[in-house]
Amino acid sequence: MPSRKYGVGEQVMVKWPGSALWYPAKVLAIQGEEYRVKFEEGTEDEVTEDYVKPVSSFRRRSQSKSPSRRRSRSRSPARSPSRQRVSRSPSRKSVAQTSSVSKQRQQQQRQQQKTSSKTITTTVVTQSKSQPKPDLTPTRTPTRTLITSRSSTEVHTYTTRSSTKSGQQTLEPLVEFKTGRVPKTTSYEFGGPIGTLFIMLTLPPFIYYLYFTCSKDICRLQLLPAFSYDWRDYYDREAYLLFLGWIALQAFFYMLPVGSVVKGLPLRNGRRLEYRLNGFFALILSLIIFGGLVYKKYPVTVVCDKFLPLLTAALIFSLLLSVYLYLKARKAPGHALAPSGNSGNVVYDFFMGHELNPRIGRFDFKFFCELRPGLIGWVLMDLAFVVKVWTDFPQNPPWPLLLLTFFQLLYVADSLVYEHAILSTMDIIHDGFGFMLVFGDLVWVPFTYTLQARYLADNSGSIMPDYCLVLTFILGIAGYYVFRSSNSQKNAFRENPFAIQFANSSVLITGSGKRLLTSGWWGWLRHPNYLGDLMMALSWSLCCGFGSIVPYFYPIYMLILLIHRERRDSAHCRQKYGTVWAKYCEMVPYRIFPRIY
Repeated sequence: MPSRKYGVGEQVMVKWPGSALWYPAKVLAIQGEEYRVKFEEGTEDEVTEDYVKPVSSFRRRSQSKSPSRRRSRSRSPARSPSRQRVSRSPSRKSVAQTSSVSKQRQQQQRQQQKTSSKTITTTVVTQSKSQPKPDLTPTRTPTRTLITSRSSTEVHTYTTRSSTKSGQQTLEPLVEFKTGRVPKTTSYEFGGPIGTLFIMLTLPPFIYYLYFTCSKDICRLQLLPAFSYDWRDYYDREAYLLFLGWIALQAFFYMLPVGSVVKGLPLRNGRRLEYRLNGFFALILSLIIFGGLVYKKYPVTVVCDKFLPLLTAALIFSLLLSVYLYLKARKAPGHALAPSGNSGNVVYDFFMGHELNPRIGRFDFKFFCELRPGLIGWVLMDLAFVVKVWTDFPQNPPWPLLLLTFFQLLYVADSLVYEHAILSTMDIIHDGFGFMLVFGDLVWVPFTYTLQARYLADNSGSIMPDYCLVLTFILGIAGYYVFRSSNSQKNAFRENPFAIQFANSSVLITGSGKRLLTSGWWGWLRHPNYLGDLMMALSWSLCCGFGSIVPYFYPIYMLILLIHRERRDSAHCRQKYGTVWAKYCEMVPYRIFPRIY
C-alpha cells in the first residue's frame, strides 16, 4: 500500500477543485487514492493528494484596505519575460523595484498590521529561474506575481466556502493565459475550403428556392420552381432603405445605456470583454413601435408585399459585412483571431470568421447580430403576416397563425431574457464572426424561420380541426419546458457548481478541475435542451397542417443542425477532457433522444 503524506486527523490546506483557492481543512479518512476532508465551516469533500498541501507551506496575511498596498501588480502576459515589474500605486507613480525576497517580506509584515477583510490571502515563496504561469482564481482578483532576479511570489486569494455555497460568491472559469498569435487552424470543419465554398455558393440560391417553391399559388417541392428573371422584383428602393433603417434602429437600441453590463468568459490573453444586456428591452421597444404603426394605420404589411427585395437587401448587406469583417481581421492582433478560422486559407477563414470578437469601440458585431436584428425581425415579420390576414379576413381569426406567432414570440423573448447565456456558447467563445454567422443571423433566421407564417398567410383557410391545435399547443409548451428548465439548470451550474441546489447532485471532476453535471436533465441526456428545441420546432410546423411538406423544412433542418452541433461539441469535449468525457458518455449514453440516439 503506498505511503501517505498526511494522516487522519491532520490539519492541511486543501485546494478547491476547479480553482486556485486553498482552504484550511482536517483529514477525516483516506479512501483509496482520495482524502476525505472537512473544511472549517463543516463542508466535507473528497480530493486527490494533488489538492492537499501541508499548512506549513502557507503563510497567512491580512489583506489591506488600502488600495495602494493591498496587492502588487502582475507582469502582463504580453510583455517580454526579461522585463521586471514593479509595484504601482493608484496615482501611477513608480515605486522602486524590490531587489530581494527579504524586502518583500518586510512589506508583507507591515500589511499584516492592517485591518483584515473577509478575503484571506496566502503567500507561497518559490525559487525559480523563469516566471511561472499565474493562476486564475474564481474571485474578482486574479493572481498577482512579483518577479525578482531569481525568485517569485505567488499570491492566491480565496473566500470562505460558505459564502460561495450560498451564492454570494460566483466562480469564474479557469483559463490558461497565453500570449502571441493564435495557432494555425489544423482541423477543418464543413469539408474544409472546398466544402465551405460550396456552402457559400449554394445557400443564397437555396433561400430563393424556398421562396419560389412555396408561393401563394403553389407550395410543394419542385425541382425547378418558377423563378423570376426580372431584376426589378429583387430591387426596391423602399425595401432596401427599410432594411438599412431596421439595422440602424437596432444598433441604436444596442448602444443605449440601459440594462446590466456583464463580463464574458476570459479570452486567450486573460481579458474579459464587457457586454450590455438590453436585448429584451430592444424587443419591447420594437413591439411598441410596431403597435404604434398599426394604430396609426401605417401599412406594416409592406414587409409581406416586399419580402423578396427585403431578402435580397439582407443578402447583399451580409455579404458586404462579411468582407469588411475579414479585411478588419487581417489587421487585428494575433491573439484576437478565432482558433477555428485561422487556417491561412482565405475562403475557409472568410466563411468561419477570422476574428473572434470584432468590435468598433464598445460595439460588438457578433453579439449584436446574434440575437437582435434577425430574431426580433423574425417576430415582427410574423406579426405583419397576422395583420395582413386579419385585415383581409376580419371575421375569421387566423388561429393557426396566431398560435404559431405566440410560439415563436415566446421563443425569441426567452432568448433575449436569458441573453447572458449566449456568452458561454460555441458561437461566442469559439467560432469567429464571418460569413457563416453573419449570413445565418441576418438572412437565414428571419427569411427561412418565417416560412410557416408566410405559408399560413397564403393559405388562410381551414388548416386543421381545433382539437389538433390543442394537441399542438401542448406539444409546444412541453418542448419549451424541457428547453428552458434544462438550460436554466446548465446556466446555474456553470455560474456556481457549489450552490445549494446542487448539494446532492452527482458530478465528474476533470483533470483541470472543471465539474460535469451528471444529475437532473443532464444525467438523462447529454443535450436535453436540443430535445426541447426539436419539440418546439415540430409544433410550429404542425400549425400548418399536412397540406405540404415544405413548411416542415424547419424541424428537418434543425434536426440536421443539432445533430451536427452535438457531434462538434462532443469532439471538442473529448479532446478537452479525455477519459473523463468517455466516462461521462458511459454514464449518459443518449445524446438527444432517450433510448434512440
